[in-house]
Amino acid sequence: MVTFASFRSSKPGALRFAVSVAVPLALAVASAGCGFGGSRDGGNAAPASAVSVPQRAANESDLAEYQWQVQLATRADGSALAMLQADADRQVRVDFRHRRMAFSGGANTVSVDYRLEGARIVAVGDGFETTLIGTSQERAQAIDDALLRYLKPPFRQRLHGSGATQRLHLTGADGTTLVLQTADAPYGAKGEDVSLEIAAVPRTCSVGCAPLNPPAPNCVSARRLHWVDDRPQPASAWFDLPLHVFDGPRPRPGRRQVLQTRHYPSLSGQACSLGVYRVEEIADVAALAQIAAQGDTVAAPAQP
Repeated sequence: MVTFASFRSSKPGALRFAVSVAVPLALAVASAGCGFGGSRDGGNAAPASAVSVPQRAANESDLAEYQWQVQLATRADGSALAMLQADADRQVRVDFRHRRMAFSGGANTVSVDYRLEGARIVAVGDGFETTLIGTSQERAQAIDDALLRYLKPPFRQRLHGSGATQRLHLTGADGTTLVLQTADAPYGAKGEDVSLEIAAVPRTCSVGCAPLNPPAPNCVSARRLHWVDDRPQPASAWFDLPLHVFDGPRPRPGRRQVLQTRHYPSLSGQACSLGVYRVEEIADVAALAQIAAQGDTVAAPAQP
């Protein structure tokens, strides 16, 4: 469970508790992959088919349109930077919104203002900033140490492909290389950020492509929220959602909660599908500070 401060910290305009750190940072590119397997002529035959992936230097809009996840991280000699590579539990994320590079994935977020000079990302200012969150988790500490040690601008950058499945290649000043994909890539399409309020009492409903017969209390009542001065305000009427639409932690019965999600349209193409809600953050409504409670949400009229 997260607190009000951490739940809202990912939103534009949230307070950033940071201190300047005169530590250069590092990020990276990836070398072109090579296939495996042989042919009867000793491996000299051309592949049966080859697809040319468009490449270009990214502009600020390209970088800010998505949140990025590090998939591959290597040193200049090609050896793996294990602490920066993705696994089932953690991924290093890079955000370029508001002309600021922000690296997260350990206990803290390291960030710096930037500008583009052609195909180069150049740091602006005298040093980086880092949040000062303490942790006893050794893995999180190791990721923080790796970010501070290996992230060194300027970076050479290039986009491969387009849309949600494109990849961003970064090359650091010391030869460290990174390959990043969009956070939407596993879903094949661009998602929409959606805040939801979930009512405490489970519901019996029959919605989606696989309703139970007979219906069981496997649904929740939800409504969309928008944020005004870091306070949630209702933005829709209540509607039913089956629990199977949530990817990640699910709402807990008996607790009124606010979920920060990323909503994706139907992955199967079926008209009956409600899509997928990837849950990124979750908090009890009672834990969200400075909310003037009235009824189910706050003292504010629903917005159209």
